[in-house]
Amino acid sequence: MSQPASTYGNPEGASKENGDGIPVNAGLRIVMGVGFLAVGLVQGFSVITAEEIVGASAVIEGLAAVLLAGTGATMLMDRFYSLYLLLLWAVLGAVGGFLGGGPIALPALFAQIMVGIVALAAIGQRGAAMRAKAGGL
Repeated sequence: MSQPASTYGNPEGASKENGDGIPVNAGLRIVMGVGFLAVGLVQGFSVITAEEIVGASAVIEGLAAVLLAGTGATMLMDRFYSLYLLLLWAVLGAVGGFLGGGPIALPALFAQIMVGIVALAAIGQRGAAMRAKAGGL
């Protein structure tokens, strides 16, 4: 009995054969892309309309919103560099939290650190898969 090809256990998920995509399942990638795009747009709108965010904190938060929306758009296009954008967003968010001048939102800081770790792990997973392919394993 023939079983259909499965992407379970495949380190590159349902991404393209040439390895340009993100190493996750296509459905998860689409959901994450839409989520990041929506959150980036909402974050950008809130930065524009907030009067209490000024100075360097406003610039960092605005840049983070653009990065998050860009991450969502590039995830929807299945581009691997979206993980680098996500990692940069996490770093900027952590830096912005400390430079904000107000109290640090610990749940947001924790989430940004965790997202950064996940992005690093996905980047490392893709690198390991590419090294395994090059080594003929």
